Amino acid sequence: MRHGEVSYFEPGRDPGDHDPALTQAGVAQARALGQLLAEAPIDLAVCTGLRRTEQTARLAIAGRDLPIGTIEGLSEAKTGSFEGIESFAEMEALVTRAFDHAEEPDARFLTGESYSALWDRVAAAWAGLLGRSDWTCAFVACHGVVNRTILAQALGTGPQIYRRIEQDPGCVNVLDIEGEGPNARVDYVRLMNFTPYNAAKEGMLETTLETLWRQFTAD
Repeated sequence: MRHGEVSYFEPGRDPGDHDPALTQAGVAQARALGQLLAEAPIDLAVCTGLRRTEQTARLAIAGRDLPIGTIEGLSEAKTGSFEGIESFAEMEALVTRAFDHAEEPDARFLTGESYSALWDRVAAAWAGLLGRSDWTCAFVACHGVVNRTILAQALGTGPQIYRRIEQDPGCVNVLDIEGEGPNARVDYVRLMNFTPYNAAKEGMLETTLETLWRQFTAD
């Protein structure tokens, strides 16, 4: 799943805080997912080590006596510096259209980590998880761009599909796995971007990047 809602630009917090806690809405989203998964036979829970994914995992698997492991290789794409951005319009395009050219060799997420490096990093971390023999139903609390990468690889496509995949806060994806050990792979994408707190997506008209831009430009 993608972690519940956070706000990266709150008063009194360093701008662009990379490790914010869940908002009240984010907590409610994770709890709603927990209700959905109450009977799921989850026997492994992992997050990325960032506070928002650990909080989400704890709320979503509440009631189970499971430790929450960490897979740092699934941490969110790293952003870079915006010092070279010369205009408001250029900055807006950079944020809201961040995935438009993700397939290009030198493309980077918000001037930071290259999509090609992200692709390889996530592929290695995901293969490591699938190759483990200590689970049959795993819960993974992750991030928007990383989830897009996992889904793109599962669908047999490349970073060009990032802009066609949404990952709303607190959403869940269900992937069926085939094979074991080094031969394990995603067999089916059974569910994508389901939000149990708002199944019909009522009023959800912004992309996650548009929401980020609105937070960034708020007075």
